[in-house]
Amino acid sequence: MKRTISKVLLTAVTAAVVLSSCSKVPEVSKHIPKTAGVVIDLNAKEITQKLATNGLTMDKLFSAVQSKDTSSEVMKAWKDAENSGIDLKNHFFVSFVFQGQAGDNKSYITATASLTDADKFEGFLKKSEKNFSLKSGKDFKYIIEEESKGIVAWNKSTVIFLTNIDPNGINKYAPAGTPGLSSPDSDSEADTAAAAATTTPVALVTAEEDAANATMVAEVDHLFHLKENETAGAIEPFAKLLKENADMSVFVNPEAIYNSGMLTMIPANFKKLMEGTYYTGTSNFEKGRIVANGNYYMGKEIASIFKKYGNKEIDMDMLKKYPSQNLAGFMSYAFDFHMVGEIVKSTGMDGIANMFLAKSGLSMDDILNAFEGQFTYVVSDFGIEKKESKYSPGEFYEEPTSKWIFNLKVGNKEAFNKVMTSPMLKEMFTKEGDRYVYANPGMTAAGMPAVSITEKFITVGSDSVLLQDYLAGKGSLKLPEGIEGKVKGSMMGGYVDLEKVISVIPEDKANSEEEKGLLVKLKGLLKDMTVVTKAASGDVSKSEIILNFKNKDENSLVQLINFGTEAAKAMEAKKAKEKALEDSLFATPVDAPVAADTIAAPAR
Repeated sequence: MKRTISKVLLTAVTAAVVLSSCSKVPEVSKHIPKTAGVVIDLNAKEITQKLATNGLTMDKLFSAVQSKDTSSEVMKAWKDAENSGIDLKNHFFVSFVFQGQAGDNKSYITATASLTDADKFEGFLKKSEKNFSLKSGKDFKYIIEEESKGIVAWNKSTVIFLTNIDPNGINKYAPAGTPGLSSPDSDSEADTAAAAATTTPVALVTAEEDAANATMVAEVDHLFHLKENETAGAIEPFAKLLKENADMSVFVNPEAIYNSGMLTMIPANFKKLMEGTYYTGTSNFEKGRIVANGNYYMGKEIASIFKKYGNKEIDMDMLKKYPSQNLAGFMSYAFDFHMVGEIVKSTGMDGIANMFLAKSGLSMDDILNAFEGQFTYVVSDFGIEKKESKYSPGEFYEEPTSKWIFNLKVGNKEAFNKVMTSPMLKEMFTKEGDRYVYANPGMTAAGMPAVSITEKFITVGSDSVLLQDYLAGKGSLKLPEGIEGKVKGSMMGGYVDLEKVISVIPEDKANSEEEKGLLVKLKGLLKDMTVVTKAASGDVSKSEIILNFKNKDENSLVQLINFGTEAAKAMEAKKAKEKALEDSLFATPVDAPVAADTIAAPAR
């Protein structure tokens, strides 16, 4: 998508940072098929209002990032787009529709937007598209976009861009000379002859292109005339998502992907298990933070498994006894491994799993019963440490360091002991009293982490002192304000102190003053992040991610854009310096003698 379509898509996407106004449930969504595997929604109204409140306009963005000459060109293109007839005050959808086998070339991507003036849009295309050739469908017009090999189709109210997903498209990025691929820069006789020998006759190429174009036209026709029960809106989770009016949204329909044939290795029983499952996610840019919420809608069969095993809550004691107050982050999970077992059994793959484990005298149930599914990972005391090289005494280097603990709770003791004494692990661990230790004491000296394995917990630590303090319960970790209440009672909870982690990055290691300045700004940008997943309520499991910024008074999107423009300016400045240095190094002095053989050299 390089010329016309690039401008169409850029216009629609950039609309999110320019204008406003949309309906509660966008009318244009009726052209998204229920067979779409992934749908992304950008809400121009909500995003624009937040930017406009802070005085952020396209003019300011372009002038901040681009050079004067480039900026004027981009602004001209933008002004043309503003008058293109595209509705820059509505939703913009990108849909991925998977159909047929991977090599059938039946899968496609669509970009769907609203029009305010179809005649203006036609004029925009006529002006922008080099080989504009207008064609008509039943009640819509279209052109074939040559460079993207896609189709732009529109009626009075909607424009749809459609292009096929080419599974072999990666070939064009292969290095020159890759076997089986011709090099566009090759001018040797051998290459020319080889290319001529393998070139498809023009008549066949034309016939293939005509067939591909006819297929796209038929698909666009289908999208313009979808019946209500054929649209994604007929799926309840998608319909609910549209009503949330979020800044950005995503909808995933696993069943549509599985049934497309794109993933041929997935067992039929697994497809049946996942029937009726969907995922929806929203992101909203608020003052001082970004809030992302997710909903996992479970089908009947997967919901029955969650009901049986999915209502565990994280063990806060495993987290809070960590012996440090310099917390950098943690992740705690309460996940019953029997849930995985049920899924494996439902696919009929448990026989293969048991056959593999039988060599060690184990079964899949032994593994599942051995662990309760409670684990916690905590990390603290981030820093940069100067170390002497083991291989070059007297030479020093700096590397990031931290302290950490990973703790996994044991389930059934008999099953656990059976696993630990199995041929799979007996060469690594041996039992001493009520615990297991490394069979070879030299493993610790060789860099293996400190470990404690009992019939209650498997605990691994960054060093033995921290490990022993943790096991002795000497710690009483104080979580940041509001974090404990947020993660307590959840199925999964996590936290990262981004301010603390980023602060240890040494500014003096930056490659330029521009990069150093950017690092300083980054250190002043982000504060922390929390992640929470609640136990399933009915057939829905909810999750939440919150990214907090240090500046609580300014909208997070504005802060990101301002940081992005600073980063772009820093890159431009760096490129300018490198170009100036390169020019100075290769510039020929005015009084430099000219070599005789250069004068005598014949023209080529």
